[in-house]
Amino acid sequence: MTLAGGSVEPPAAQAAQDETAPLLAKQRNKPNPLPKLQLAIIYAIKLTLPITHTQSLPYYNVFIEKLAASQGADTGYYSGLAHTVASVTQLTSMFVWGRISDKYGRVPVILLGTAGMAVFTIFFGLSGSLTSLLLNRFFGGFFFGITGAIHSVVGELSDETNQSIAFPLYDVISALGYVIGPLIGGTFAEPAKQWPDLFTNPFWTQYPYVLPCLISAAISIAASLLSVFALKETLPTKSPNTATVQASRTDEELEPLVVEPTADIIIEVEEIDFEPLGVRQLLSIPVLLAVFTSSAALGFAGSCFNNVFVLMAYSPINQGGLALSPSQIGRALSGMGAVSILLKLCMPALLRRFGTLNMFDFCMYSWVVAFASLPLASWVAQASAAAVDGLQQFRDASTGEWISVGFVLFLSRLGCLAFSIIMILTKDHTPGTTSLGTTNGLAELFQSLAGAAGPIVVSSLFAVSAKKHLLGGYLWVVFMVLESGFGAWVAYRIRRFRD
Repeated sequence: MTLAGGSVEPPAAQAAQDETAPLLAKQRNKPNPLPKLQLAIIYAIKLTLPITHTQSLPYYNVFIEKLAASQGADTGYYSGLAHTVASVTQLTSMFVWGRISDKYGRVPVILLGTAGMAVFTIFFGLSGSLTSLLLNRFFGGFFFGITGAIHSVVGELSDETNQSIAFPLYDVISALGYVIGPLIGGTFAEPAKQWPDLFTNPFWTQYPYVLPCLISAAISIAASLLSVFALKETLPTKSPNTATVQASRTDEELEPLVVEPTADIIIEVEEIDFEPLGVRQLLSIPVLLAVFTSSAALGFAGSCFNNVFVLMAYSPINQGGLALSPSQIGRALSGMGAVSILLKLCMPALLRRFGTLNMFDFCMYSWVVAFASLPLASWVAQASAAAVDGLQQFRDASTGEWISVGFVLFLSRLGCLAFSIIMILTKDHTPGTTSLGTTNGLAELFQSLAGAAGPIVVSSLFAVSAKKHLLGGYLWVVFMVLESGFGAWVAYRIRRFRD
């Protein structure tokens, strides 16, 4: 090789350069193999959470309307209250579950959580008053807080070379739950009306929404059994082989370039890694605080959209709604989940092509466009209803309405890709694997705290806007566009502190 000035590089130096730099780059770019069986098990367990959470969405407002004796947009107050109760208990329990999982292990926490969700999902379908429904939302949200522990298992089964595959696939499972859950709720709600010859017992008339709850609870029980008999513990202090396997796997990949460390060094590293950081220490790290804040902004936008879309879909057209039936809402939400799966399958390639932070910024800006586009679906519905003089509730939507609804839901699913990315950002900036449960718990705490405020805020704004016709009935849209724009601005702080 000729150097500047016409000199020739020594063959030995050239050989050394060719043998190290390209090999190192190659080894760093090659992902380590993932433990497929254990990942499949934790994915199956994760699937039960969105199913139990979303199976009630198609009939949620109808159920609450019957219990609260409210109508139209007024239902939004009670719907938002029920969502907020669940979110508040989820956010308060999430950190607790995270700390417990860091001390006693991930498996016990997952077992308790899935079993608890099964019990209170059944009780939700048996609710006979608004008070009992709120109590079941309270306890259901408490057990739903195990998501941080499940995140930690995925983080401990993957490393920096393959997490861009593990976490997007993990989020694909959530999207699959958003397909299955609404289908269960929309299909099996009110079975006595749909299949009167089969469900003749008065029990099904008295409790018209218990059947989808029973089906969802059975799935949660299956997850509990998986956690007991198939899922292996991943917490390093409870399963020391986990750290050893990951370390040896990485060492094998870099064997030509890595000098074998001494036993003293290994002991010292393990002692440091097994000492989890406290909450105050984690919050004192600027980039982690930026991740937590962004997680909160994302949680607020996501919870607001999920709540206000279902409320808008249920509400009469003259109140800014779409007047869709529970089965139609279920189909729309399932289609939304199917689109989300396709998008998330593309996530590994997108992350490699554009980078984690660039994708995160794009997803946060997608929320701005999604909320700004929501009135489009309402305007199309109003035009279609006026053309056929059909302002009644629970009518057949036109093709134009479904296209507008699909467009808005597609934009929201682009925004939801950020939920996968925020998990990667949380893991990337966590100092030590033994603090991962606490860090995930804090990230989920921030996200759930904002998510708890979202439903009551946006549903109340929706009701007030519709009743008093504020800004043409779309005051809530202006508020959400401004809020999601603020969230996109907050996300920039991660890049600032990491740089």
